Amino acid sequence: MDVELKDMLISIQKSIINLQNDMTDVKNTVSKLQNDMTDMKNKVNKIELTLENETNKKIDALFDGRVDEIRHRKENIETIAKVANLEMRVDNLEKAFKVS
Repeated sequence: MDVELKDMLISIQKSIINLQNDMTDVKNTVSKLQNDMTDMKNKVNKIELTLENETNKKIDALFDGRVDEIRHRKENIETIAKVANLEMRVDNLEKAFKVS
């Protein structure tokens, strides 16, 4: 065999070995990235669940506050109506008392 051809074949063989090593590194890197993505997905799920729980609690608190406000307004309207009725009765009693 020609020495030059032999050198070329050896060079090609070394290049193939280097390429195989590089591919092994790429496979390892991709595997690490997949693990990182799995970990990240778990963390994102935890964050989403935490946000959902916190949001639900705040919505519940807002709802409870709104229900209390509506109840207080209704009670105020009823109290105002009772006071108006009592004032009218007192006025009628005063008028009846003055007449007699």
